[in-house]
Amino acid sequence: MSIRHAGLALIVGVVLGFVAPLFMPGYTLIDPVDQIDFPVAVEALGDAPILAQWMNYFTLISLLLMIFGLLALYPLASRQAGLSGKILQFGIVATIIEWSIFIVATGMRHFEIHLLQRSTLDMGGSLSSADFVAAALSMHMDITAVMMGFAALAPIASGMVGIGLAARFASMNLFKAASYILVIGAIVGLANFLFAMSSPELGIRFLLLVSILVLYVQGICLIIIGYGMHKGQAELTEES
Repeated sequence: MSIRHAGLALIVGVVLGFVAPLFMPGYTLIDPVDQIDFPVAVEALGDAPILAQWMNYFTLISLLLMIFGLLALYPLASRQAGLSGKILQFGIVATIIEWSIFIVATGMRHFEIHLLQRSTLDMGGSLSSADFVAAALSMHMDITAVMMGFAALAPIASGMVGIGLAARFASMNLFKAASYILVIGAIVGLANFLFAMSSPELGIRFLLLVSILVLYVQGICLIIIGYGMHKGQAELTEES
């Protein structure tokens, strides 16, 4: 596939990544609950497990599409002159690792939802319904821990990608602006993570709120970059 197709994959991946959480039970549109209240969040998933499984699966597909789209820029980065090329290479690799962490968390959530489904079935055995619910709650907390790794790495990865991409443009345009916004978002995201670590009284709720806002802004920037790749913007399709 050409880099233009990869740009389309990046756009579709980000859009799908925006839409799927909206319909995840317990989130924005379907029985929204406080996601920091872990037992309540798990209960929301258990109330609509089939929908949760599908939305979780769509999230997985979105991550694969985004990885494919961004990876198409690596050959350009490897031939990009100067330090900016190395920074872009580093950012692409770090972003793929970051999204891979998210994929691991997505797989864990599939199993969490499966445990909740098992809790409603009378399948015999030594485990009771309460045992399955308790195991799902434990898995939910493990997923949150894994996602902390994503939150820690995401600002570094996106910032490096933004710096490397911005250097490819000689003059300011929509795509260079989107690259700079990636960097700004990275600074905000990293400051948020470090501040939350140093101020535990704020709790994970504040960390998640700011992180989600930053991720949505950066997602829009990636859509713009993907559009540039798809339409054949020279700086995103040709050697610098």
